[in-house]
This record gives sequence, C-alpha cells and structure tokens, in this order.
Amino acid sequence: MMKTLCVAVVVLGLTSVCQPAPLVCEKLQKRVEKSPDLSGRWHCIAFSTEFCVATTIMNAIYWPSVAVDFISKDTPNIYTVNTKFKMYGYCRNESTSDRQSGYKNNTVFDVDSNDAPTSKPMVLLQSGCPDCIVLKEDVNAVNAVMLFSRRQNVSAAELKEFAIQAECLGLTNPQVLNTDHDYQNCLREDDISNAYMNEVMLKGLERLKTKVLDIMKCIPPQFRF
Repeated sequence: MMKTLCVAVVVLGLTSVCQPAPLVCEKLQKRVEKSPDLSGRWHCIAFSTEFCVATTIMNAIYWPSVAVDFISKDTPNIYTVNTKFKMYGYCRNESTSDRQSGYKNNTVFDVDSNDAPTSKPMVLLQSGCPDCIVLKEDVNAVNAVMLFSRRQNVSAAELKEFAIQAECLGLTNPQVLNTDHDYQNCLREDDISNAYMNEVMLKGLERLKTKVLDIMKCIPPQFRF
C-alpha cells in the first residue's frame, strides 16, 4: 500500500494560506487519539507534498480519482488492501491477496505473510473531519500528507483545515483529486488506443492551461519573470 500511494502522490502540491496559529499547528500535527475503524472504502480527496510545481502540473494533466478499500482479515488490525485508480474513463484495480497492511499505535504500514512490518509506517494525524483520516508519510525522501474520507466530497471548511495542516507540516497547498469514483463503468485495456491517448493528452493540455496561475504561484517571487 505504501509504495502504491507514494507513487500516486508523486505522479500527481498553490500558495500558502495565512500563517496558522502555533496552537492550531500543534493540534493538527498530533497523532489521532482514538483508533479509527479502517475497514471499508476511503476516497482520496486531496494530497500535499514538497514538490509544488511538479505535483500541480501532473495533477492538472491527469487529474485522477483514487480510492482505497481496507478489507479486514482474521487477524485483528490486519487488512487486505485494494487500491483503485480512474483517469479519463480508464480504471485500474490493484488488488492481490498478498498485499496487506497493518494498523498499530496510530500508524499504518505494509506487512508480509507473517504480519511483520515491511515498510516505514504512515502516521494518522488529527482531523476535524468526522469521517476522514489524514495520513502522513515520508517514503524515499518524499514527504506527503493525504486526506481520505468515507464521502466522495468534503466541505470547503474541511478542505481548508487540511490546507492549514499541510502548511503546518511545511508542505504545499493541497492538490484536490477528481471526485468521479465510478469504478464499474470503465474503459477496458482493449479500449486504450492511440486515438484515446491522443485525446487524453489534448484534455490534459487543456486542463493545464487553466492551471498556469497556480503553477506560477509555486515559484518564489524573486524567480518569476
């Protein structure tokens, strides 16, 4: 799960909101106090990394939908993980019986067949959103924080809190993902033709045009033309 989410974040970071108050940052950087029930589907709402320009461009072009299913195993706090991606009508479902994650001490991590950790843990942080989880990871020099919700959309206030949380962590303003989570009606592998890829690139470039100002905001004023 960690590698999949990390790749999704890298492949997929705007300007700062007002400087958050120290007490607000102290709260939003704390781990959750009550262990959540991870079972079921979580929709990836938004993410933030250190790489503002790259993530803004990639999210503008591809703008994917991502959802993660946690399926409980017989062993407590061990889950089979199913990650779903959707982009321009094409879906990809990454699910294997040996892909498992564990949950302990407010962290989520990959485990092997013996339930032993095999990855650096992702930390669950505090959130004012009642049906959300916020995962912070530091994998392969990539610092990222991701907002997941049981809902396909969250409120503007909840998204703003996540933006403040990202800034408290020294990350960029969040990139918001697509909310099309229909993973049933998708294009098949046979439908991926050269014509389809050309159409995807054209749509991506059109979206990129609307994000030029956002990309410029990623660049420090002294380096702008």
